[in-house]
Amino acid sequence: MRRRSPRATDTTWIYNLESTASLLLALGSVVPALVARHVLSAGPALDFWTRCLLPVQLPVFYLGYGYLYQRQWLVDSGRSWLVSMGRELVYMLVPLAAVTVPTLLVDGWTGAGPGLSPAALGRALLVEPVIPVGFFLVALALYAVVPTLRSRRQAALTVSVAAALKVALVVAQSMPGGQEAVAHLPYVVLNGCANGIWFCGGMALAAAEGDGRPLTALGSPRALWGAWAVAAVALLWASRAGIVAAPAMEALLTVGGLWAATALYGRIFSAGRGQWGFFSAVDGYTKGIWLMHPMFLAVWFHLAGPASLPAPLLVAGTLAVAYGLPVAVNVAMDRLWKLGFLVNPSRYLRLPARDDAPRTTAGGPGAA
Repeated sequence: MRRRSPRATDTTWIYNLESTASLLLALGSVVPALVARHVLSAGPALDFWTRCLLPVQLPVFYLGYGYLYQRQWLVDSGRSWLVSMGRELVYMLVPLAAVTVPTLLVDGWTGAGPGLSPAALGRALLVEPVIPVGFFLVALALYAVVPTLRSRRQAALTVSVAAALKVALVVAQSMPGGQEAVAHLPYVVLNGCANGIWFCGGMALAAAEGDGRPLTALGSPRALWGAWAVAAVALLWASRAGIVAAPAMEALLTVGGLWAATALYGRIFSAGRGQWGFFSAVDGYTKGIWLMHPMFLAVWFHLAGPASLPAPLLVAGTLAVAYGLPVAVNVAMDRLWKLGFLVNPSRYLRLPARDDAPRTTAGGPGAA
């Protein structure tokens, strides 16, 4: 999400992966909107995109935030926890509030929601966040309850607990009436159980790097993506046949997709390799695309209304609103009293100085 140097560093891969996920999440809003307006037709390709590929994108951010949390912080005492949480409160709550307020205003104007009021704002900030900023509330809760990893045993225990919660949730959702039952859980609890495994997995990945295990050890990206594609087709068929429940399919494909994506980006953007010009250009603005495109699209389609615009104009306008407008607004905010802080505080606040090398866990290289 931050601007990267022309040379790749050992964290370039995760920033580039998050940027890719941001662009695909925006596409995930564009495609169904165009299908609903009969510009695109539904079919197997759309079903594969919607049910197999798109659900992997948001977990990328949980993986990335957990990975960077483990690399950048050492939270092993009350004091270090307070310092970490003080900064994470800013990183998480500023964009949460900055996007929630205009989204509620847009919802009120378009008739999609109750609009901005103290009650609606309080609910959106604390109970039921608007899309897509609910991520920040869940991530903040994970920062609050998960300490950084100091040993392999702690890493194994942390990942095991997160995996157990994920499995329990998937089993509950797969039972008759399970989806409705778990929907009554508080937002943070439900989504924390659903996504904590990706956050803790990112932490474990960073800890493993600290122990001297490079990302290239994850396997061949080509083989992993090939296996994922075969599994996706098989699981999609099994889900349609009622053999595999949708929550289980999504969980399995997310595990495989994150593994394959990490192996691919970790190999391409290893430290010392050149950064791609595309990512150098967009990395500073993809977070704005991710956060702002839903409300901009809502305004666009409200203004377009039921009028039947020519298909090329509708497609071009939708893409411009989903991608170009957030970038333009982000650039303007950066230049106008540094208001870009509201969307991406991490570009303006520095972490405490520390070695950029991954920390070693007990039992790894350099351990006593």
